[in-house]
Amino acid sequence: MNRKRMLTVLLSLLLAAVMTACSSERPVDPSEVEVTLTTEPSPPKANAVIKFTATVGGVPESTKATLAFDIRKSENDTLSYLNAKPEGNAYSAEKELKEPGTYTVYVHLYIGDLHIIKKKKIEVAS
Repeated sequence: MNRKRMLTVLLSLLLAAVMTACSSERPVDPSEVEVTLTTEPSPPKANAVIKFTATVGGVPESTKATLAFDIRKSENDTLSYLNAKPEGNAYSAEKELKEPGTYTVYVHLYIGDLHIIKKKKIEVAS
């Protein structure tokens, strides 16, 4: 009986080690996440469709993430909330902005329970 119990414990430990090794992915450190925001056309123009593209660094490529753009003309006014489509290590969405001026784009990156926000400014020409 003692041998059987020892074998069961050893097999349980081995199974736990294998399961841990298979699911070990480097955790994301929010301080290492970098987001670069570009627009097409550049500079963006009012009354034209603008393609917003966010390139994300500091996140392992195998990480499943989603990204959204929160576009604001003023700090308290959400103009648009756009869910972006993944394109390799970048995410993009399109939106037409009617007025020239300075816009704030909050880039929301969701990785599991982790929510990282990066703030970027863009100048829309007339």
